Amino acid sequence: MKTALRTVRTGLLIGLPALVAPAFAEDAPAAAPELTANIGLVSEYVFRGIRQTWGNPAIQGGVDYAHASGFYAGAWMSNTSANLYANANVEIDLYGGYRGAVGDFSYDVGLLQFIFPKANYDKITPAGSYASKTYDTTELYLSGTWQWLNVKYSRALTDVGYFGFTSNNAGFGAFPNKPNAGVTGKDTTGSWYIEANIAYEFIPTWTATLHAGRQTIANSKGLDYSDYKVGVTKAMPGAWTLGLAYTTTVGADYWKNYPSLAGNGTTKDMNAGTWIASVNRVF
Repeated sequence: MKTALRTVRTGLLIGLPALVAPAFAEDAPAAAPELTANIGLVSEYVFRGIRQTWGNPAIQGGVDYAHASGFYAGAWMSNTSANLYANANVEIDLYGGYRGAVGDFSYDVGLLQFIFPKANYDKITPAGSYASKTYDTTELYLSGTWQWLNVKYSRALTDVGYFGFTSNNAGFGAFPNKPNAGVTGKDTTGSWYIEANIAYEFIPTWTATLHAGRQTIANSKGLDYSDYKVGVTKAMPGAWTLGLAYTTTVGADYWKNYPSLAGNGTTKDMNAGTWIASVNRVF
């Protein structure tokens, strides 16, 4: 999940980059090898419409290497919440792929590995309530960008599927606010997400962003949902960027009144619409 410059889950570092429309490949491959880094602060980390930090701010950052050939690799990190990912407070994303361009059209294909160190469904309070299953997920992504429009498709490749959802831990009755929704098969392998993003500079240094996405969770009933985001960013001197965005979901009501997996008795509407303020810098 990262910022709009070569970041992964774009739409999130300023909300992964919470403010910039998600797009892995915004530019043609660099003319020479390039190493960049980024760091940011967001009022809340939201990924694909779902709130990741239980209403709290997040510090995020990463490093990217782009070769002149078009191949690239990078890593990105953000704090998360143990209320959402049992026994985890950090998310690490590792990714690599290839970017190219044909005229005004650029494309990007790669692999993304989500890692939640020490997180496991068997750590949900009380411990041992569920079988062992990590949240770590591997996705293949394909992205195409034409001027201000980007379209991207991501698909889970491993049996972890949608962040570890299985019939054991996300079956019918697992979601208090929607007991008739859940995983119908053994796991959620093949879950996919498609999104469209617009980033349009309407006046110099000011960019309007729009995002619409659809999450499909394989082998499930009542778990698919859509998310939307609208925002604006302001480029500042010194490679700083300020942003403000509003994000919401449709059909993700099973995330409403979601109980803390840490067993502290709190609940949170993980799907609720929320404003995200952000500031980030690229080095």
